[in-house]
Amino acid sequence: TLAAGRVPLEDHFAYMPTKYPVVHHEWGAGIVAYCLTTALGNAGIVAAKLLLALGLGAVCWLCASRRGTDFAVLTFLAAVAVLLADQGFSTIRAQMYSYLFTACLLYWMDRDREGQRRWLAAWLVLYVVWLNVHAGFLVGAGLFAVYWLEQLVRRQPHFHLLLAGLAMIPLIAVNPYGVHYYEYLWSSAMMPRPLIDEWGPLWRNGAFHQIAVFALSLALLAHTVQHVGIRDFRGLPVILICALFAVKSTRLLSFYAVAWICYLPVYLQATPLGRGLRRWYEARAWPLVAIWGVMLAFSLPSLFVTKPWLLRIPDRQIPKLGTHVIYPVSAVDYLASTGFRGNLMVPFDWGAYVSWRLYPEVKVSIDSRYEVAYPPGSLEENRVFYLAQKDWQRVLAIRPATAVLVPTTLPVSREMPSVPGWKRVYRDDHAEVYVRTSDLARASLTAIAAP
Repeated sequence: TLAAGRVPLEDHFAYMPTKYPVVHHEWGAGIVAYCLTTALGNAGIVAAKLLLALGLGAVCWLCASRRGTDFAVLTFLAAVAVLLADQGFSTIRAQMYSYLFTACLLYWMDRDREGQRRWLAAWLVLYVVWLNVHAGFLVGAGLFAVYWLEQLVRRQPHFHLLLAGLAMIPLIAVNPYGVHYYEYLWSSAMMPRPLIDEWGPLWRNGAFHQIAVFALSLALLAHTVQHVGIRDFRGLPVILICALFAVKSTRLLSFYAVAWICYLPVYLQATPLGRGLRRWYEARAWPLVAIWGVMLAFSLPSLFVTKPWLLRIPDRQIPKLGTHVIYPVSAVDYLASTGFRGNLMVPFDWGAYVSWRLYPEVKVSIDSRYEVAYPPGSLEENRVFYLAQKDWQRVLAIRPATAVLVPTTLPVSREMPSVPGWKRVYRDDHAEVYVRTSDLARASLTAIAAP
């Protein structure tokens, strides 16, 4: 983008067929990350992650506390919200901007209930920024529509919201892709993602603690609605719609956590449970301090092991993920040191790392941009090959790959040694590299030899 002076519409990273135009909804987040790493190095990325997380916490706290939520109630519920949202903070990703901007929108909608209208100007500016940073702005647009509908049903002032909502539709075109963005958003929103775990339903793909904490949050919500009533619970539709989509997709659970902690606490403290928490805190503040102290003590050993203040590339298996390796660092180091050039077939979650390290000398078969760059069926075809399913060798035959990067834990690793025309030139505990024997004689590959 910086070299060409424009955001490209064509793909430069894959040798497989790709879409045109390629509409990358995270282009703005990418530019921010590039500028941070160029100016500040690794510290820029770490700082961005921490600032986004702290900013989100601050806005959620502000939204809940300005409603009159008591410190004791808010502190207890914050623990639930943190556990609900933790999946969205595995690393810095563009959706972290969406979490922060969602919290800002909820805060402004609360001010709108009080009769303030100036926030709409700031919202429309933030909306344009948001849609250029991450397609999660659709969540914001949806919550805006839910809030307008709630105000309409409650017979509260809503015409200004309708006008702002109508203005938001053409503003989507204020991006480098222009009107192409509309087509991308429609196809992306309608596209099923059965092979992407984080897009799967919560009951099937969620971790046990996520499901348990989500059930607890619903129980607290139900308790609150029972005692406060639907009519007096302002913002309830926003929480419910977020809960519905969280059940449908684990990836959306963090948005539910944001809405839940912003709008539930003030109503919960009016229930018998909330009043009991307040009395308990006023009479015995030390148990609350003890609880948070135990949580901190429990977390400290992990902090010193993982060192989240450092940016590191994990090249070994992560215990909680079993045999999964995040990045094939050693294998890519090997390819870089040998001067490899050509087309490299890669598994879905390794393609982006390979491009980051080896582009433009190396082009990949697929990467995690998924629906952004690749036509339907690309991931399924990749999966057939790496799981060595029916006709997997056909995938290898019809695609012009110079070499193949193979995780040692996948079935194709056991099959590749018997495939004629391919030679293994590298192996470590996590990855193997196979090269077509017909390509070994090329000048760019002469340095490749079995270690």
